Amino acid sequence: MQMLKFCFGIFLLLQLLVPSSLFADQSLIVRFTDPNRQMVKPEKWLKRSIEYGKWAKGADIAITLDQHLYPTFLPMIKNYAKQHSLDISVREGTCGTSEGLINKKQVDIAGYCCPPSLTDRLPGLEFHTIGIAALAILVNPNNPVKNLTTSQVRDIFRGKITNWNQIEPAPGKKRLNLPIRPVGRLHCKTRPGHWRAILDNEDEFSPSLVEVGQISNMISVVAEYKGAIGYEVLWNLTRFKGQGKPKSVSINGVSPYDNEAIAKGSYPFYRVDNITTWKPPHLAKSKAKNLVDFISKKSIITDDIFALVPVTNLRQNGWKFKGNELIGEP
Repeated sequence: MQMLKFCFGIFLLLQLLVPSSLFADQSLIVRFTDPNRQMVKPEKWLKRSIEYGKWAKGADIAITLDQHLYPTFLPMIKNYAKQHSLDISVREGTCGTSEGLINKKQVDIAGYCCPPSLTDRLPGLEFHTIGIAALAILVNPNNPVKNLTTSQVRDIFRGKITNWNQIEPAPGKKRLNLPIRPVGRLHCKTRPGHWRAILDNEDEFSPSLVEVGQISNMISVVAEYKGAIGYEVLWNLTRFKGQGKPKSVSINGVSPYDNEAIAKGSYPFYRVDNITTWKPPHLAKSKAKNLVDFISKKSIITDDIFALVPVTNLRQNGWKFKGNELIGEP
């Protein structure tokens, strides 16, 4: 009896000391890394200048962009190059491509669809946030579920909720008695945010997770299997519409298409789009900085299909910045 009282006392103490959300969710989500921390690099690396690869030889500016930023800003960059008589070489890639080319000092600017990891924070490298994009939770178009809570999404991907009959369907619809098949694309594992806003570590995901390697596979699997659930940014639903048409659900009553609510911090899952510039004099280039300033300003008028919530909207709603980099939620 004394031991039981002792354990109950410890439990009550923990409830006082630890936020209740951790008891409910058991998941500590890291959204951003510390902008004050930097990687330590050898003197030889610090002194090295930028040297373009073959794909950018002779260019005035070399830039690599991830798969979201590339189609969003490529037409603008081409027009900017023409107006300013510049040769700008732009390469499409991933966050991994950007990391590699920046580390090799082969580009002036690199684009990422995630907040930087600690290993991305190289000496002299500055991050400029362009905006955020909702990470839509996707289900099969015939699934009667219309809304999920953040906790339900996490419990589904953990494997704690295993059948759709455990979820309330849309009004007037019957419950779907079908096993849930979570689908994941666990890219950029070292970077915070994106899918790690659902569950921070790949080991937290259900053993029954169907892991896919490509965006198109995520779209097609969720579109084809009635019990599936996955996630992607809205632009990729448009980009890969030929792979099928999965349905996005609201989270806590908020649609991933509601940019105003997303800007207010009401939607829990999103990616952060960043581009970089160099600060050291032997690496900094005024032409590159001017291009970054141009892209940042133009983010306000991007086409709606890219579903990008610009920095101006985030600042207006109290998101935290250090310089031009987004480092915290409102």
